[in-house]
Amino acid sequence: MSYCNYYAASNLFHGSMSSVMGTQFDILMVGSDSILLSEVWQKIEREVKRLDKLLSRFDPESELFLLNQEASCYPMAVEEELWNILQDCKQYYEWTKGCFDITLQGFDQLLFMEEEKSVFFLSESLKIDLGGYGKGYALRKIRDLLEAANVEKALVNFGNSSVLALGSHPCGDYWPVSLDNPYTKGRVADLRLRDSSLSTSGNMPSHPRHIVNPRTGMFVEEKKMVSVISKDPVVAEVLTTALMVAAEEEVPEIISQFDIYEKHIYTL
Repeated sequence: MSYCNYYAASNLFHGSMSSVMGTQFDILMVGSDSILLSEVWQKIEREVKRLDKLLSRFDPESELFLLNQEASCYPMAVEEELWNILQDCKQYYEWTKGCFDITLQGFDQLLFMEEEKSVFFLSESLKIDLGGYGKGYALRKIRDLLEAANVEKALVNFGNSSVLALGSHPCGDYWPVSLDNPYTKGRVADLRLRDSSLSTSGNMPSHPRHIVNPRTGMFVEEKKMVSVISKDPVVAEVLTTALMVAAEEEVPEIISQFDIYEKHIYTL
């Protein structure tokens, strides 16, 4: 279900989708041209729905679903976009010392054939899950659409865990974003975003065991939360997943591979 409205008194357009990529999606765009903003919203809505389908391992009609079903039997050729995404994830796997792994059991069990752009799983149990990458990738695509339409001020929010800020709040120099402790509901941080993206990962009372350490196969059970602010929303998304499982002594080396603005690890 989707919704949109333009508030002329504040030059503010609000678009919302109630269930996409497993969460709530909202966007605020600032501008005086309601027709333009409505057209941008329609493009963003289509793109988010397209990516939701492309990146879903549960949708029987998605390319990723088919890859997971068949690639352990024979090499499967994939479309260029998915191929580039998998190559991107391979680079992040290496840069994070294996802490970011879309297979959750060993990226080295993925065999890539460059010439045919095909993928083969060396293990029958191997599956690809792009859940720790997809929302960041969607934010990157949304930013491209906003910039192409010359929208200078916008805030995009995937369920409060992945946020993109373009420009600043119309009444300030930045977009204010707050983080709360899911266990106590107390305020953890007040962050300021401007032309940047924020990603947050962590355990919570309703999902205390949902992040897997790919190097051990064990769930991360610590009560902690990680947030990263970066220019690139994919980098922010990948790093929050990686830093949830990385050993404390590995963190400096991992983040040195990336261009980020801020990194916060909270004990809850």
